[in-house]
Amino acid sequence: MSEKGLMAKYSLEIEETYRQRTRKSREVIASAAKYVPDGDYRVSIWFEPYPTVMARGDGCHLYDVDDNDYLDFSNNWTSMVLGNNHPKVVETIQQQAPMGSAMSAPHTSAYEWAKMICDRIPSVEKVRFCTSGTEAVMFAVRAARAFTGKDKILKMEGNYHGSYDPMEMTVGWRKLPVGLPKSVEEDVLVTPFNDKEAAERIITENKDELAAVIVEGILGAAGMIPPEDDYLKHLQDVAGQNDVLLIIDEVISFRLATGGAQDIFNVSPDLTVLGKTIGGGLPTGAFGGREDVMAVYSPRQKRPAHHAGTFVATPIAVMAGIASLKEMTAETLDRINRLGWSLAERLRGVLDDLKIKAQIKGYGSLQQIHFTPEPVTTASTAYFTMNRDVLRLFHLVMMNKGLFIGSRGFFSITTPMSEVEIDKAIEATGESLAELKPLIQEIAPQLIG
Repeated sequence: MSEKGLMAKYSLEIEETYRQRTRKSREVIASAAKYVPDGDYRVSIWFEPYPTVMARGDGCHLYDVDDNDYLDFSNNWTSMVLGNNHPKVVETIQQQAPMGSAMSAPHTSAYEWAKMICDRIPSVEKVRFCTSGTEAVMFAVRAARAFTGKDKILKMEGNYHGSYDPMEMTVGWRKLPVGLPKSVEEDVLVTPFNDKEAAERIITENKDELAAVIVEGILGAAGMIPPEDDYLKHLQDVAGQNDVLLIIDEVISFRLATGGAQDIFNVSPDLTVLGKTIGGGLPTGAFGGREDVMAVYSPRQKRPAHHAGTFVATPIAVMAGIASLKEMTAETLDRINRLGWSLAERLRGVLDDLKIKAQIKGYGSLQQIHFTPEPVTTASTAYFTMNRDVLRLFHLVMMNKGLFIGSRGFFSITTPMSEVEIDKAIEATGESLAELKPLIQEIAPQLIG
């Protein structure tokens, strides 16, 4: 059978199993397409032939509308570090809801939350809130431009900083995304992640126009790729020497330590961006940093930078965030990081036993499998060498076995998990890859050996 025919055969069989398990999900998506484009209201949750529709979550489990039980290794794209419906967070929301969910006046809880964040992250001397990581990036970039009087921003290939137009300008290998004005290309520069020399060259050559360098604490969307060889520290040094600000996007990486990736990698940025885990499951974001930089937003400035939002730091979201941060202790995060390292080691063991060449990248509780024989240190390596046919079918087979992992192949560990859940993940991964190995041998022989 030809490679194309074999791929079609495996796809048909795996998708048919998926369709049989998720009949109600298929009906919901088909019906929703009358009102939502193809039934998709958020691009990150879509996968073919259609996404599973979930009915509820509890701890490290999700239950779909067909009553299938899944181990939740996606946790809403890493944001639910405490799992689904953590009792302390739920209790806090229930207590606050009757007292008011939002109001156009300060609430004391917001100041308590601010103190907690500043106490946890030494580089954050002052902080402001918003409603998402995307907004946090936007306002951090605005602060950098207001403070420096310069317009250009340097970002890294594959770094995902939300859906703010300039930050979606390019990931280094794609054309300008549809819907973005070409003008954004003038103000956003791009360089490979983990490439010190390239970053230093761009910073020094553009220092008179460059307001800030923005980088993720760990390269999330491109494959949980950690910084190597003091890369973040190098960015800090070079940026500082050239009067350019450093922004670290900790929206994903903040869950790795009480002080985030900057604590792990010993770096002190001028500005920090937060989101996801700081909200306890509710939509929120924050940005903060040096007092003099954040002063551009002071309402007592003669002409402050503009920052507003109807649902910024609502009492109900803030209380959920406070409850979440209280549970995210150093001991708790260390424990799930150890589970993540255990998972990574055992995944490599599965690959070795099956003689399948793939890379496991990540840090602590965030790990990802890359179906490529090449070492992965940059987004371009991951993107250009990854076999996406294998990844898509691996994801579906894992779903059929009750493992809800990220569709791009990541495993995110949450606090309700233990070695029991790691055992189940390893078992499902081994069975899934054994099932796919004959296909891999035919369509991606470079992955065998």
